[in-house]
Amino acid sequence: MLKLRKVISLLVIILSVYSTVVFAQASTPSIDKTKLDAGLVSINYNPQKQVTTKVIISKGDVKYTYNLKSNNSFPLQFGDGEYTISILENVEGNKYKLVEKEDVILKSTNKNEVFLQSIQMIDWNNDMIPIKKARELTKDAKNDKDKVTAIYNYIINNISYDNNKINNISTEYIPSIEETLKVSKGICYDYSALFAAMLRSVDVPTKLMMGRKSDIDTYHAWNQVYLNDTNEWITIDTTYDAAKKTKSPNLMIKNEKEYSIEKQY
Repeated sequence: MLKLRKVISLLVIILSVYSTVVFAQASTPSIDKTKLDAGLVSINYNPQKQVTTKVIISKGDVKYTYNLKSNNSFPLQFGDGEYTISILENVEGNKYKLVEKEDVILKSTNKNEVFLQSIQMIDWNNDMIPIKKARELTKDAKNDKDKVTAIYNYIINNISYDNNKINNISTEYIPSIEETLKVSKGICYDYSALFAAMLRSVDVPTKLMMGRKSDIDTYHAWNQVYLNDTNEWITIDTTYDAAKKTKSPNLMIKNEKEYSIEKQY
């Protein structure tokens, strides 16, 4: 009888702990607007079930869809105005249910500040090796163009294109700038995320662009970089130049007319 009581007591403890853990895993979706002035929102949500969860951010006719991952910070990159943020959970197949929706108003004091932030697709912090490298490369820079040139030259000379990777990634792939630098290779998405993160970390607004280039058959990623000294956005394609550097001299600044933009982050 004493042994049975011990077993029952143990089961009660286990069930109690298990229930607490399960309860702790679930959360109510919320939208963190702490950095709204900088054009950034964060999603705090940890569903109890392991289901695919998506975030849709829309402004007017423009709508971007993201998968909820580890870094859940998203940009409001289309200027001031009203944005609608929706959180959806997969029910089955292609069917999703709305679990949270909120409208936010962006009134920024610096329209380019959003392109300095760490976001899901350009995830960085000051402790990362690529970010420390960016500061090392630009410590003697006199202006923004010096910073851009230093980081550009480093990337095109140290990162190689990974021809195998492009055929083995999912549509949900998100770059890791630390992994790209560690293995010294990647696809255009990796190049562009690394370049953007390194430049953002040294206060140079940088966009990650997606779309088409006139002489490339596949979907492509590149960057637009803002030079405060000359008050202009320039187009830079580190992937393209890394591949071409042994064949002919490169012009760092590209002709924007050679690119067709479909997405920007």
